[in-house]
Amino acid sequence: MKCKNISKLKDLLLCIFLTLISAGMSLYPAEVSSAVKDSTMRCLNILIPSLFAFMAAASMLVNSGCIRTLAKPFKWIPVVLFRMPESIFVVFLISTFAGYPVGIKTLSEMLDRGEIDTSTAEKAACFCYCGGPAFYSGAIGLTVFGSAKVGTLIFLSVLLSNLVIAFITCRFSELAVKKTIHIHKKDSFLVGGITSAGKSMGVICMTVIFFSAVMAVLKASGIFGIIRHFFGFSYNESALLSAFFEITSLSELQGSPYRILPIICAACSFGGICIIMQLFALKSDKLSLFRFIKLRPFAALLSALFCKILQPHLINEAVTAVSCSYNFVKVNNLSASLCLILMIFLLNYKKGLVFSD
Repeated sequence: MKCKNISKLKDLLLCIFLTLISAGMSLYPAEVSSAVKDSTMRCLNILIPSLFAFMAAASMLVNSGCIRTLAKPFKWIPVVLFRMPESIFVVFLISTFAGYPVGIKTLSEMLDRGEIDTSTAEKAACFCYCGGPAFYSGAIGLTVFGSAKVGTLIFLSVLLSNLVIAFITCRFSELAVKKTIHIHKKDSFLVGGITSAGKSMGVICMTVIFFSAVMAVLKASGIFGIIRHFFGFSYNESALLSAFFEITSLSELQGSPYRILPIICAACSFGGICIIMQLFALKSDKLSLFRFIKLRPFAALLSALFCKILQPHLINEAVTAVSCSYNFVKVNNLSASLCLILMIFLLNYKKGLVFSD
């Protein structure tokens, strides 16, 4: 009876939230339109060029079975240090450099193909999660601090926290990988990998656009302003709060906020609610993210701690204090992204014709 009441309460709260958001989008059409436009350009100029290739390559590695071959040279590292299966270690490496959704997306594909069981996928998801050095250096290090070293510091802090979680998880529980190798035709894994990555990018971009619209409503309605006034947040502290909802808000930080670098690392390790929503959209139906969500705050605290330890040794604030708060990286990948979307559409169309024949 109690569980039923809790379920009804959740449904009621969700209904109220969605109703208020819908009403807000009607009340603030200009703000929502601007946010949707900005987020769409961010997807075309940044997200698709930086994520698509990694996601396609990772999907091909799994579907072709090459991930096992790639894992062989690294066999001694995961076995001796972590007691981790080699293929899981390769997924960990891919997720570390490729971006937030790639690790869990790859684990989901391995789970759906029967390469790993549900328990192994849930445990590995806890540490196969990272924004990647390109994002940390470009969107935060250069944009906010004018220093790539800051991006390196953030990346190392997040990486070390993931390594600690990987060590604890693998040492105190078993991660199992099945020995059977699935063989696939060349055309199948090539076209399948590209189309799978294209569909995933569609989910990611649509989630980012919708979440940007929701954030625009919250800001236009004054809710963020009320929170900022109530807690006495500065502009940078408000940007940090926004980052726990949408991680790219970190690029709005002003000045050279070295004092809050540990909190920035914590936000990067957490990834933001928008990223977690993307994971739910991309994951396998068999994969539960409960363990991942439970451990992510702990990983964020670890990242902040490692940042506090490493910061004096890696960052010379006196030298980098001349950094500017404008975007150092100006990209225009619009035409390339549109061509990529068209190519994915044609591949999907061709694939549909083959199956119909």
